[in-house]
Amino acid sequence: MLRSKFAKLARQSAIQTLGLRAGVVGINFAVMLGLAGLLGFEVFGRLAALWGAALVAGTVLSLGGPVILLRLLTDGKGMRARDICTITLVYPAILALLIYACAINLAPTWSWGAILGAGFAANVLACLASVMRALGSVQASMALRDAGPQVALGLAGVLGPHAAADTIVASAALTMSALALCGLIWVCRHKDMSGVLSTIWRPYWSASLWASSVLGMVVAQVDLIIGGAVISAEQLGVYAVLRRVANLVALPVTVATWVSAPVISAAHGKGDARSLASASAQGSQIAMWPGLVLFAIAMLAMPLLPLLLPEYADDGLTLIFAILLLGALGQVVFASSFGVATLCNVPRYAMMARLGMVVLYLLWFAFWGADLTATTNAVGYVGALSLGCVALWWAVWRHLGVDTSAFVLLNMRRWAWKTS
Repeated sequence: MLRSKFAKLARQSAIQTLGLRAGVVGINFAVMLGLAGLLGFEVFGRLAALWGAALVAGTVLSLGGPVILLRLLTDGKGMRARDICTITLVYPAILALLIYACAINLAPTWSWGAILGAGFAANVLACLASVMRALGSVQASMALRDAGPQVALGLAGVLGPHAAADTIVASAALTMSALALCGLIWVCRHKDMSGVLSTIWRPYWSASLWASSVLGMVVAQVDLIIGGAVISAEQLGVYAVLRRVANLVALPVTVATWVSAPVISAAHGKGDARSLASASAQGSQIAMWPGLVLFAIAMLAMPLLPLLLPEYADDGLTLIFAILLLGALGQVVFASSFGVATLCNVPRYAMMARLGMVVLYLLWFAFWGADLTATTNAVGYVGALSLGCVALWWAVWRHLGVDTSAFVLLNMRRWAWKTS
């Protein structure tokens, strides 16, 4: 039953969601290129590092809230409204104040107000997106969580092109707060909201979920934040642009996770191992074909890089881009791993995999030190991610008996998945 439900959900949602995801990535990509062109690579490099710190701070403040809400609101038991508000607003606000009080004394030169403010607002958007997903809105939730912060940053940059990076980030926090208010109104007025609410308190704290979320965001930004300490701001700006372009290959991974997450959670909640394996395999299938197509397109377009950025042609643009593309393809191959681990009561494996990624990258950074270049930064980052993905795949397969890699598709009777 669950397998047929997933198939129906996939047929109805995957193509639409992939189209929306492409639009969201296109918007974010346009915002990034627009900011790079408007501010210049040097200022954009500083902004990228500061924005990365804000996103990491938001995940720290979340206490794992977005994933907790998604898991508890989609398993059929629901949550109390007060607990949703506590997870979304109260705990993150208290933690933000505590961190600010300590950090402002330890590192007074850092823009902690802008970093924590933007992080808090981004977390609220992510929590609201989880509630929307529980209400069945795949598209609106994705737009709010993934496009909202970047659009807010772009708007702040356009309105203040000569402002400092911390001012732009602070302005983005205000815009995200306005978006959060709109999202809150949407959620409260939804006709199915009562269906995900409960009158019974449920334990929701999970240290491993929180740690996994924090480490996931650290992994996503560590090469910009740590590498930016050695690489010049201008080189970091170019590197950030190349990495964003390469990440387009991993675009279908988010779609696969977004579509399959509720069914994976439900299958695990009912102890249906067969449906869990099917949902994981279908998630890999959703990600694999579009990912391969995007990878091929990117490889064919690679010779154009020296023509588009001639002033940086001697900095190894093509090699850096190729390395980052291989890293994105690796994410596609293991598209279902983190979703299955997080939603099936083994988030500790996801946490350990991400911790391993961070440690491996830091060891690589320590080895190169001041000699680190954009190319060696890419090698260390992609290598750490790839090894962590393989380790998580092995751990999940051994513990749950589910192959979360795209290689499982080789054993399926039908490689091609029909959406209609």
